[in-house]
Amino acid sequence: MKQGGVSVDAALAEAKSKHETGDLRAAARLYRTILARDPKCAAALNFYGILASQTGDHTTAVKRIKKAIAIDGNAIDYRINLGVVLETAGDQNSAFEVYNTALAIAPANVDLLSRLATAAQYSGRYEEFAATLSKLCAAMPNYAEAHFLYGQSLNSLRRFEEAATAFRHATTLAPQFAQAHADLASALMDMGDPTQALQASDDCLRLDPGNSFALATKTIALAECGEQKRLRLLTGGDELMEIRMLDVPDTYGDIASFNKALETAALSHPSLNLDPNHRSCHFADQTGDIFQDAKGVFATLRDQVCLAAENYTRKLSLEAIHPFLANPMPPTELVGWATVMRSQGHQSAHIHPTSWLSGVYYVTVPDLVKRGDNSHKGWIEFGRPPEHYPITVDPDVTFIEPVEGKLILFPSYLYHRTVSYEDDAMRISIAFDFDTSLVGES
Repeated sequence: MKQGGVSVDAALAEAKSKHETGDLRAAARLYRTILARDPKCAAALNFYGILASQTGDHTTAVKRIKKAIAIDGNAIDYRINLGVVLETAGDQNSAFEVYNTALAIAPANVDLLSRLATAAQYSGRYEEFAATLSKLCAAMPNYAEAHFLYGQSLNSLRRFEEAATAFRHATTLAPQFAQAHADLASALMDMGDPTQALQASDDCLRLDPGNSFALATKTIALAECGEQKRLRLLTGGDELMEIRMLDVPDTYGDIASFNKALETAALSHPSLNLDPNHRSCHFADQTGDIFQDAKGVFATLRDQVCLAAENYTRKLSLEAIHPFLANPMPPTELVGWATVMRSQGHQSAHIHPTSWLSGVYYVTVPDLVKRGDNSHKGWIEFGRPPEHYPITVDPDVTFIEPVEGKLILFPSYLYHRTVSYEDDAMRISIAFDFDTSLVGES
């Protein structure tokens, strides 16, 4: 079909080009023109829906993409886009339903499976997710990705032995599947089998030497196996941790004025949200990524963090046998977020599994925390594994006092937590990751 001498395909190609280069007004005009001539052009409805979501109109976006699906129900991209729009709008339950339905059309679509897993996690629908994957594994017994995700769903349900079986099946089908080996190690550790967990961790690290999840599990397994010498090598002590006071940025008179600007910017950030992830952060507010398109004080901090990371990497030795020191810094993207804690605020033990290097900068510290009594209230602690692991050996932990202006850098696989404190005064920190999973994303 042609419109004004131009085919719909050509007009759609021009609209997509305008869309991709950020000229949304021109793209919207072209999509409207196409749909005026052909109201059943599913592709135009789909892209026009995405455009609506990009401008914050999620309701219109959902309507348009649903129309596209009604016209062409077999286009899996439309269903994925609908799920993404619903996720962006905060409707994780509906996104789960969309992805789950789409799986019947494209059961081998890895992107779809991954999105379904994320939606299940954020909507808490682990039982349904496990049931879906159980059927998929039965229908496609040689599909390693499905067995891997099935293991993750079972792990979320604390069905560790079944999870380990699913992970083992995934590694048998795909021996080079590094993350399946890493998740197998964690499941085995949850079962109280550190010897086998250590083996599975090493299987992963042979394939992916810098895998943070496998390195973290290995530290727990080594401690449980009494391998203190190997454990000390892996955790690295002072050699792997950088603790320093931040230099005063040129545009600020002192670190106090810089921190006051950071505090104001964090508290007024539009993404600041109460207890947003319900996993490691408790009784606290957190922002989204403050370094994306950062301006002003956040841009200044981003530059300081990048400089500190550059100095940190210069001391790494390529001749070292340590799995962290022996590997140069991989391509990463810096992400950062502010955490605002008050009474009972804390973070449970966690790592940053998709990152290489992590850190924290302290903006505001309450007087109670500054007093530094023996209970280390409000301090950051390194070395204690999460409570769900059935450990039998007391961990060797390190406490570090939070000080306004202090910057800490550390490998992302080191377990760390914040000790709870009782004080209504705010404790504001900015954490950051040099994330390896985001490289290449637009």
